[in-house]
Amino acid sequence: MKTQEQINAKDLKELSRRKAQRNQKALKYGLLLTLAALFLASVVDEISSAIGVQIQSSVVTEFFAKPLNLPYNEAMSRFSTITMFSYALLALVPFYKALADKIGRKPFLVLNTLGMGVGMLLACWSPNVVVYFIGYGLTVFFVQHDMQIVYLYEIVPKEKRATIYGLIKGISTLGVLLIPVLRGSIMGNDTTLWRGVYFLPAIIAIGVTIFSMMVTRESKTFLEQRIAYLESPYEVRHPAKKTKEEKKAQKQETKQQKSGVFHALGHLFKNKQLFWLAIVSTVFALASTTISGFSESIMTDFGMGAEAVNQALLVYPILYAALICGAGFIGDKLGRKVIVSVCGALAVVGFIGFNMSACFGASPYLVGVFYGLYLGCWWITLDYCSMMVAESAPTYNRGSVLGAVGLITMMGSGLGQVVPIVAVLLFDRIGFGYMAASMPFVFIGVLLTVLKVKETKGVDLDKVTY
Repeated sequence: MKTQEQINAKDLKELSRRKAQRNQKALKYGLLLTLAALFLASVVDEISSAIGVQIQSSVVTEFFAKPLNLPYNEAMSRFSTITMFSYALLALVPFYKALADKIGRKPFLVLNTLGMGVGMLLACWSPNVVVYFIGYGLTVFFVQHDMQIVYLYEIVPKEKRATIYGLIKGISTLGVLLIPVLRGSIMGNDTTLWRGVYFLPAIIAIGVTIFSMMVTRESKTFLEQRIAYLESPYEVRHPAKKTKEEKKAQKQETKQQKSGVFHALGHLFKNKQLFWLAIVSTVFALASTTISGFSESIMTDFGMGAEAVNQALLVYPILYAALICGAGFIGDKLGRKVIVSVCGALAVVGFIGFNMSACFGASPYLVGVFYGLYLGCWWITLDYCSMMVAESAPTYNRGSVLGAVGLITMMGSGLGQVVPIVAVLLFDRIGFGYMAASMPFVFIGVLLTVLKVKETKGVDLDKVTY
């Protein structure tokens, strides 16, 4: 067991390092380079989020439908079951996120991007289904962290936070165009060549990792908060066991310095804003896998060929980018609640239109419009819900609060993994089952947002307290 002197020496060593980071000479065009790194990390994040979904039917056919001689909807049910187990890694996400409050934003920006690249390389290799799902699981794990977004929140002006976020996120979404382009050039009509689609995105991810490592500096907001913590008295940083009276007397001083998922978790149940945001996030999580995870398979199951699917996939990132940019301006003008509520409702309308247009043989580009509308609005809904969580948490504990909300949301995500397994068997066409199973949760989440959550537009992140 370490003595007080050893612990204090360790803290003093970190304090010296953090002050050196704070006083480090800024790179020429440092802010521009940092924004470029965050943009490129966001491109990798968007590609990593979409690539598994956009080649899904090929994976399901190769690993489940053909070798097991199953109808497509039953093969999808098997695929969803295995996917549920690969999501076990997500149990670590809340604790992983909380580490950013102690270690810093930059290390996780670099590590997450590298992790996505390694996951895609494994999927590219995947000699069997086990290796594929290991790669898939790694990619999903590192996508969840979104450190580039937390970093961005802390370095841009509060009055332009949603606008700048919308522009960077929107433009980076265009990177998803790479996937249908690679599908068309590598796969063509031969869906067995799906592994090749992973290679270039994996190499891009590794390149962005190196670039981010070279040009970014640690977030000034994080450094100021961490230095303030390390300069506080030892008893505040590492409180000893005390009597009830001593705990009560020290509570106000100590709570302003502590971080960690479980500390933040306690505040979620005391702070009504964070409590309801956690509930809304959980309800949305119940629907998220079902509404977002099977779009390419839905189109294929409705009889769309590989070329038609590619045409629909090309429309999605363009419309999504436009929606994100528009949401950024509206979010700073009218508020985050408006975005979550309106985009949640549009996701429902778009998902119905997507299924119906694919079912009745509409133009692939019209299917793509509905695809971009529903999935784009869905991701915006989740992103702005997360933004409201970040804007409702103090800086010293922001990563921990996001992790704590993630921990609660995992209950919804866990149950949400079961939904598509059952939903896919409700109808002969998988899209109708997914539609029927997910819509009620989206409606409830939007309703709770309208009735229970307060607006966070324009909040000063440096002044947020519990």
